[in-house]
Amino acid sequence: MQKPSPEAANYLPPVFLGSMAFVFINFGLPIRADELGIGAFGIGGMYAMFTGTLLLVRPLIGYGLDRFGRRGFFVSAFLFYGCAMGFMAISVDVVDFYLARFLQGIGAGLMWVSVRTLIADLNGPAHRGEAMGRLTVTSVRGSMFGAMYGFTLLGFLPLPLAWVWAFGGYALMALMGAAWAWATVVESRPKRAPESTLGSVSWNGRLVRLLVMVFLSAFASALIEPIYLLFLKHKFELPLYALALAFLPAGLVMAVVPRYAGEWSDQFGRGRLIALGVTCAGFVSIALPHWSNMLFVGLSYMLFAFGWAVASPAQEALVADLAPAGTVGRIMGVKEAAAGIGAALGPLVGGLIYDYWTPDAAFAINGVLLLLTAVGAWVWFARDVSR
Repeated sequence: MQKPSPEAANYLPPVFLGSMAFVFINFGLPIRADELGIGAFGIGGMYAMFTGTLLLVRPLIGYGLDRFGRRGFFVSAFLFYGCAMGFMAISVDVVDFYLARFLQGIGAGLMWVSVRTLIADLNGPAHRGEAMGRLTVTSVRGSMFGAMYGFTLLGFLPLPLAWVWAFGGYALMALMGAAWAWATVVESRPKRAPESTLGSVSWNGRLVRLLVMVFLSAFASALIEPIYLLFLKHKFELPLYALALAFLPAGLVMAVVPRYAGEWSDQFGRGRLIALGVTCAGFVSIALPHWSNMLFVGLSYMLFAFGWAVASPAQEALVADLAPAGTVGRIMGVKEAAAGIGAALGPLVGGLIYDYWTPDAAFAINGVLLLLTAVGAWVWFARDVSR
């Protein structure tokens, strides 16, 4: 059996550096925008701008990866991240935020499609889940390290000033990631596939079913992404740093579990792990708005994070498993595009529900869609075990 390649370690430090802003953006962007007087629909548009950009660029990136190789795309991801963080630091209105999110979307598309394709190149099916888990763990640990930096600034400075210093630091880290990747990452090119291969793959029934699952889970997750912090802030009347502390245990789960969950998917099957993880996340989402104590919210979100920590590496490995030789980059791009469609629509729908209906409905819809995804994973892919 092919063991995990040591060359993969070259890609992990840049991912760590490039991921530092992720948690702080997720927590801080809705709160910062709310303080600037931007409504939930406008905030949802910021998320839609990010995911819509991903939707546009991911298929092109996948094609380019298979045609030109992986390294250049990977290095350029961190240059775009650096520019995005610089614009985020000075953003004061909707147009500024939308430009920053546009650049961030390009960077995210470049990084995730290229690094997942590299992992598929360098690791056989028997170890691919573990490698995808290591990638997730590296990104989460980078984002938690960055969050400590950002929230420490919030403890000493007012939000507008802390915002500038935090994203200035994230921009510097991303540029360091670009330099590191340029200096250490080696090229990886796919085996050449027949020109007719991609056409047949795009109509493969199992791949189409997987893309349906990807779309549903991405839409469901994005549905509550721009509103859950606003909901909790208004319900419990807590400052931003207190909300961040409540979700810290969930971050620790994501920083540890994916590494082992990827191994479990290699041993016990991709579909089973996806079904287990998404089921946990679905039930938590349905129950979350009904808790009256923030402690229960934090504990519930630990289970939610555990669910995604279990499901994500298995899903990424399954995409690579189903991709024929020579088309991994394109298939990864198509998969990311399916996720991007769901993630682009979700924030807009969630913002409308929050503004004009009730937040409880968004959490309920999220949970039901995740449970449907779990059923699909079990029925369609429960027997998929790496060989």
